[in-house]
Amino acid sequence: MTIDRAVGLSLTDEMKAAIRPALRRIPEQARSWRRVEAVLAAAEQILEADGYDEVVQNLGGLCSRAGIPTGTFYTYFENTEVVLECIRLLWAERIFELTDAGYAQPCKTWQEVADRVVDGTLEFFSHTATRTLWLTHQLSAPAREAELRANAWVGARVRVEVQRLGYAFTGDELDELVLVEIADQLSRLAFTGRGDTPDPAVVDRAKRATRAYLATLLIESDQSRS
Repeated sequence: MTIDRAVGLSLTDEMKAAIRPALRRIPEQARSWRRVEAVLAAAEQILEADGYDEVVQNLGGLCSRAGIPTGTFYTYFENTEVVLECIRLLWAERIFELTDAGYAQPCKTWQEVADRVVDGTLEFFSHTATRTLWLTHQLSAPAREAELRANAWVGARVRVEVQRLGYAFTGDELDELVLVEIADQLSRLAFTGRGDTPDPAVVDRAKRATRAYLATLLIESDQSRS
């Protein structure tokens, strides 16, 4: 997920919609969007390599890496903090992509459905950018709302996957969200103080806890027993 070149980021329509509220001015042309993309790509590179403060405090370095003048930067962004807010919103949007990739292959058991929730969350936090923005710095209200919407969608996907296996899912939307939040919070703990390598013992407990909660929401059918 890390971008190798500042010009390498290409925003989907969904991603553009996610960051529009944070932008000072909405780009009207493809060329203008490419400038915004270059800033975001450069900021993520700096965030990964040099940390949060380097993005916030070194506007000149950010613009230089993005290949744009400072004046152009201020056309679209109020300040460097807004750039980081856009990156948060983009990563929240990427949760949908990670989930699609995680369930690209059918699950064979309901336990596997639960485990893939944890696996997707671990993949999310395996990046320096997300650990910095989620674990070290507090999320803004819009970013947290975006994350909750994405997590709710993951929970709904869990319902679909277990139903494909022939189980009745007896929980409601809150149960779906709680299931994902269990995986989310324990995955955060797995990375605490460990860089980009999660603690295997915490990962094991995260999967056991997620399975345990999902088990309370399932009713077996004849199909699931076969």
